[in-house]
Formats: sequence, C-alpha cells, structure tokens
Amino acid sequence: MMNFLEPVERMNDSLEDEKRDSRRIVVRGAAENNLCSVDVEIPHNAITVVTGISGSGKSSLAFDVILRESQRRYLETFSSHARQFMGRLGRPDVARLSGLRPSIAVGRRAGGGNPRSTVGTLTELYDDLRLLYARLGCGPEGLRPERRLFSFNSAHGACPACKGLGVEDRIDLGRLVSDPEKTLRQGALAITTPSGYVIYSQVTMDVLDRVCRAHGFSVDVPWKDLTGEQRGVVLNGSARLEIPFGKHPLESRMRWKGITARPRGMGRYRGILPVMEAVLRQKRNRNILRFARTMTCRECGGKRLRPEALAVRFRGRDIAETAALSVKALDGFFRGLEFSEPEEPAGGPIRDSALNRTRLLLRLGLGYLTLDRVSTSLSEGEAQRIRLAVQAGSGLRGLLYVLDEPTAGLHPSETEDLLAVLKELRDNGNTLIVVEHDERVIRAADHMIDLGPGAGIGGGRVLYAGPPGGIGELPRGSGPTRDFLAGECFPGPVSK
Repeated sequence: MMNFLEPVERMNDSLEDEKRDSRRIVVRGAAENNLCSVDVEIPHNAITVVTGISGSGKSSLAFDVILRESQRRYLETFSSHARQFMGRLGRPDVARLSGLRPSIAVGRRAGGGNPRSTVGTLTELYDDLRLLYARLGCGPEGLRPERRLFSFNSAHGACPACKGLGVEDRIDLGRLVSDPEKTLRQGALAITTPSGYVIYSQVTMDVLDRVCRAHGFSVDVPWKDLTGEQRGVVLNGSARLEIPFGKHPLESRMRWKGITARPRGMGRYRGILPVMEAVLRQKRNRNILRFARTMTCRECGGKRLRPEALAVRFRGRDIAETAALSVKALDGFFRGLEFSEPEEPAGGPIRDSALNRTRLLLRLGLGYLTLDRVSTSLSEGEAQRIRLAVQAGSGLRGLLYVLDEPTAGLHPSETEDLLAVLKELRDNGNTLIVVEHDERVIRAADHMIDLGPGAGIGGGRVLYAGPPGGIGELPRGSGPTRDFLAGECFPGPVSK
C-alpha cells in the first residue's frame, strides 16, 4: 500500500537536516591524507580546538578538508571566465561536508615576500596616520596635503630615488677591490678582464692611465698606495680632460676584418661607480649585484617618502618619525592626544580608530613592534597575530576562522589576552576552528576534537569529540592528549 505521507516525511527530514546543518558543520567520511574516514560535527558560533600529537591529522581536517572545501565553493560562485584567472582548488577527499560558512585562514605563514608591506600597512594603523597628517598636518605654505602624498607605495608619495623602498643598491668597495696590493693594470679591481679591460670604465687601460696622469698618478701604482682623492678619480670620474670611449684600442679595431671601424665617441671620463649604479637603477643586473649591498637610501634617509611629504609635520614629527614608534608608544601617543575645537571633528574619529587597533595588538602581545618594520622580517607567529587583530577589529559576522597554533611565539603570560580576542570573535557571531597544543587554549574552548593516537598511518582517527572537560572520562591510555590533560603523562608536542 502506498504511503502518501512519505514525500512529506522526507521533506520534513530534509528540513530538519538543513536546520541542524545551519547550527553546525557536519563532516562525514573525511579521508584526506592520513584521516581514516573521519565523522565529526563542529558547532557554529563556538571555539573548537583540534588537538593531537604532531602528524595526527589536525591540519588535514581543519585546513585540507574544511577550509579548502569552503574556499572551493566560494570560487565556484564566480563565472567560468573569472575562475580561469583565480587558480583551481581540488575537491578534498570527503563523502559529505555541510553547514560551511565563508572562511578565512589565519595560518602561521610568514609575513610574505613583499618589501613594500610593513606592520603599519598590515594593521592599517598607517592608514590612520596618513589621514591624520592629511587632515591636520602643518606643511609649507602652498602645499595641500592629501592622503596619497604619504603613501610610499604611490608615485605621488614615494621617494623618487628608492621608489618608496627606503633602501637602494649601492656598490660595496670591499667587494669591488679584489686585491689592494695590485695596481689597476695588474687587476686590483675584481671587474678587470684577463685582457686588462676594467668593465664599466668604458675606456681602455691606456686611456684610463691618461686620466690618472692628469691627476698626478698612474695605473701602475698599487691600489693601497693611492690617496682617497686618487681613488675617487678612478671610481667617480673626472672632468679634467676629454677622452675616447671604448674598450678596444684603435690598433686592434683597425685589424678587424669585414667591419669598418667607426670613430670612437669623445667625452669626459664618467667613472666606474656612476656607470654601475646607472645600470642598477634601470635593472637589477646580476653581474653588478655581486658587488652591491642594500643600503639606506641617501635621498630620503630610509623614510621612503618624497621631501614634500616629509615636510608636513604634526605635533613636531613628520609621518615617518611617528611610524617609527612601537605599537605601545603609538597607543600612548594617541591616548594623550588632545585636539582643539576646530580639530576635533577630524581628529577624534582618527584617534578612536587608531586606539581600537592598538588595543587589539597590545592584547595579542605585539606592543613591541614598530609600524615601519618590514613585514618580511616578521615571524610566523607575529604575522598570524597581526592578521588575527585585523579580523577582530573588522566587526565581520557569520564567518568561519581557521587558525593554526595562534600561541606560537607568544609569552605564556599573554595567553589569556589571546583567548579574550578569540572569544570576542566568537561572541561577534563567528565560528573558530583552532589547531592548538596549548593547555589553556584547549581547556578554554567550547568544543574539542582529539585526533590520534599516533602520527601518520598511526593517527587520523577521532579519539574524542565534545566539551574539553569530558575527555578525562575516557580510560587511561586512550590517547596522549587525554592522559596529558589528566596529568598522567607529558606527550612532547603538547605544551603547558
């Protein structure tokens, strides 16, 4: 007999599944890497910590399954034309994965390879400073400051000499002079060829000797015996006489077969260093870089900005001097900042924005970082906590955050502040999955998933899933994390 209520029952079951999935992430049959057909449920709007010894499958579950599938589904919302420029993400090995939200990874990768990025630009505190100096800075008469004037990543603000990097490649004489005991003719300079031509001098050795003799010395004097002024003639040029350019003497050029020797160009001797540095400015030539070092830009003194930007001051400092402050010092600067009545409408909101950012950075133990510190010098832990602070300050809701050991590099005394930031993200309506070893983070979580018991093929199984306090009810020896939290052993990767 046909059951006419069956379609309605299936519909109700489906609606119930959707309602349940809206409250949690459901993973069924995850077999990525060493995961052994893992089935787990992760509650939304909660902090879930994924534990286990190194190699047990924590990152495989959090990053390679949940995060990757969330990002893959997001990319699928774009048109096929757009997706061809965005790369492809493979589908993870999982039977079912539902209840996903838009996700953001806050992993422990280093600060990145971009020398134009600083702590100030990453945290957006430098944006606050740019706005402050554009609105309230005192510049020379006739200069109207704009935000872009204070951007070292814009042609409007970047130092024209170093293009906003604050450094430049300059020739290191210690590398250029290979043997100071030798004369120029004998090859004192490392750029001397076997035939006796000094590369980048643009003249023959005999012509270079004429230049030297015009200044009272010759190419046959040992380099160590030359005065600073004499060395300067060889390196930086001379305007004392006109000489012919070219690395081949006229006698050699006249013997060439099939080629008509043209008259050589005439001019002043330019010097070796100006020629090499001119080539470097156009292209980072490998041959020249062997003799170069990265040094502070002589034009801007490492401040990255053009003179017009550095001429604008606020409370006695240019913007680069303010950006040289640590996060802790900048917090004190803004807390003590008082505005006049005309300044308050512009300055007040900027101060509030900056203090909100410094508050989060200080709670994450980053008060010692200066705003002008290059992002490439940041450790993995520092870079991750900066990204965490930016996300916590964004006010975004309904997201899934996946974090990889946020306590890495953090002093134990600052863990409670980190937990406060994580809870702030959770209370703002977000879901957090945290791969972590730290005991305090594990105990403070709302939910935990323990994988193991071993690493590699010896792991990848769910040993426990539920409130952290419940793992102690498992029998002794159930897993390293259980025994550690019960105070019965110390499995190396888990730390107090």
